[in-house]
Amino acid sequence: MKIGFRELLFVLLLVAIPLGAYWWIFKPANERMEVQRCEIEAKAQKLASLQKALVGIKDLNEEVGKLQEAVLFFKAKLPKHHEIHRVLEQVTKIAESHRLDTKMFRTLKPTAGAAYSEQPIEMEVGGDFNAFYQFLLDIEKLPRITKVRQLTLEKDKENEGTTKAELALSIYFDRDPDNGGPGRS
Repeated sequence: MKIGFRELLFVLLLVAIPLGAYWWIFKPANERMEVQRCEIEAKAQKLASLQKALVGIKDLNEEVGKLQEAVLFFKAKLPKHHEIHRVLEQVTKIAESHRLDTKMFRTLKPTAGAAYSEQPIEMEVGGDFNAFYQFLLDIEKLPRITKVRQLTLEKDKENEGTTKAELALSIYFDRDPDNGGPGRS
């Protein structure tokens, strides 16, 4: 068999067709597929990070709910300004119930906080030490938020077992802006 020009041209065409197909069809298609594969991987990573963030958001929503419940709990313990006299009466009744002699009871100017106000009270009481201790425990059990800011306790040298106490209490209350209570900005 003799290989001539026609046969050589035919072999070259047979080789050129797959090479041309690779160069103009398969190579651009592979490049597009690689670009799309990179885009898909990037989007999959974004999706994974979003799913992680959603889990965090669900936990965050639960935490916000718990904190809102805590705020409501403490807000319920804050009397309105117009109810502060009831708390003062309770403190006085507790002192009387323990047979403490109230020598001084003075309310000072309220101070404003962020969402509450503080009513400072200065008291001077005298009586049995055990009764005074029970008085402090009962103050702590009040349904309202109270705080003993300062306490000076002296032993009565004339009567064994009796004390004289000077204390500064703080009673926290709702600013009650609807009624124009103190601490309103």
